[in-house]
This record gives sequence, C-alpha cells and structure tokens, in this order.
Amino acid sequence: MEFTFLCKNDTGIAAEFWEGSICPLMPFDCTEYEITAHGSSFHLVIGEHSYSRYIYIPTCGIAMDISYLDDRFWNREHLIQAFPELSLVDAISIVEALAAIKKHIDD
Repeated sequence: MEFTFLCKNDTGIAAEFWEGSICPLMPFDCTEYEITAHGSSFHLVIGEHSYSRYIYIPTCGIAMDISYLDDRFWNREHLIQAFPELSLVDAISIVEALAAIKKHIDD
C-alpha cells in the first residue's frame, strides 16, 4: 500500500517543499521500498545488524549505517558527507522517507 510524505529544504533563503511517495515492495516485510520524490526514484533497502541499522540503495551505490529511522539530522549529514555526489534534494528526500517509514510502521 503506497503512502506519501512531505519533504522540506530549509537550507536556503526560502524553504522549499515537495511531496514524495513510498511503495513497500514486500507487503509483509518492512525492509524494501520504492521511493519517488522530486523527479527521482530510489530502491531502498533497510536492514539491521547486531549493533546498528543500515540502508542500501543499489541504483546509487549507496550503502551506509544510519541512526534511528527518524533521526533526520544525523542521517542527512552522514548521507551528504559519505556521498557528496548525491544532490541535497535527493538526500533530503531519502532522509524524510526514512522518517515517514518509521512513522508508518509505528502507526
């Protein structure tokens, strides 16, 4: 079941908002999603190991540890630092999608 989320870039003079959508790829397993926002799409895999959580976005070659799904600041800063070729808009979209997934799981 697809659901939407709101993204906000407040790093400039005027805040920019856009909407994204999340489509779980495996209905009974909350680990794989198709994220679409601001003209970009990402196949997102979320995982957990003994001492941390991680994301994997195979189409972008992104694999990294993350904080909690809804830790927007840490996840965004780490994503931008580890993958400088990723646009700020795409980084925000990915981080906001993670927070929306957390909220969706908790509800």
